[in-house]
Amino acid sequence: MKKSEASSHSLTVFVGGAAHIDRRAKADAPYRPAASNPGRFFDMPGGAAFNAALTLDALGCAVVLHSARGGDSDGYRIAEAIAARKFTDYSITWIDRATPTYTAILDDRSELVAGVADMGLYDLLVPRVFTRRHVRAAMDEVDALLVDANLPSGSIDALAKAAGGRPIVAIGVSPAKVRRLQGAISSLSALFLSHAEATSLVEASAGTSSRLIAELLIELGARRAVITDGPGEVVVIDGETIAFQEPPAVVPVDVTGAGDTLAAAALVGLCKGGEWIDCIRSGLVASSIRISDDPFPPRDFARLIQEGAATLPDPQSPERSL
Repeated sequence: MKKSEASSHSLTVFVGGAAHIDRRAKADAPYRPAASNPGRFFDMPGGAAFNAALTLDALGCAVVLHSARGGDSDGYRIAEAIAARKFTDYSITWIDRATPTYTAILDDRSELVAGVADMGLYDLLVPRVFTRRHVRAAMDEVDALLVDANLPSGSIDALAKAAGGRPIVAIGVSPAKVRRLQGAISSLSALFLSHAEATSLVEASAGTSSRLIAELLIELGARRAVITDGPGEVVVIDGETIAFQEPPAVVPVDVTGAGDTLAAAALVGLCKGGEWIDCIRSGLVASSIRISDDPFPPRDFARLIQEGAATLPDPQSPERSL
């Protein structure tokens, strides 16, 4: 896709990773483990890459999406969702395979109790699938890249190299998969991690302080990173600086996609030359809208982000002790 084809968009972003159906079961009463819980079941198109693409689209970006799906009804459904958003879709369909799926169990407060990811198909997105002529041509024309750790490590490394100095950010996805980012850390413009993912990436023990985890990430070569911990304080790494930012206080409807939305919104700010901490503040507001507003995204998304970011407290001193 040439830039002339997306002249109405301010940015074009190549997004590689998960696009599938997210299934959620939400308890109607306080969750009781190892018991039958009354609740509701619902599903919708999701996946880290797809969720990020929704945010990019809502912020005026053109999206080139590369994922994998099967030849089943879920695959058709996600293909229709991508087409409805007018993303350029370079995903590969394996007609004899099932489309990946993520199933989340949420408590009555919409917090994640457990999640099961059946995503082995994404392991077939090996580096050579990104060397196809039309994919290479598309990547040559984009302004930035966003990947998630559902991709094999070799593909993440190859895409980081293909970025050629353009912004490229990565989403950690899960503690089990985040180590796929290890080889590309120093080449990535930014990392977006949960506390559990960051702990796994630096191979720290449970209970390690957020500050120490941030210092270990810097030692691994991270240039910029964000570590979130649910509604708790957010750790922001910018070079050698570590700052702490309070996120917006919200009552979540569904926490699925929060980190993906944060990454996408922050990437837009980074591409536009924003200060990293300001990019993260905007991303946190976008994330809070994602988890508290249904349906998403709202029509006035960009304005709501700008207004919300202006009300956040200033980041706390990086020199304070934890």
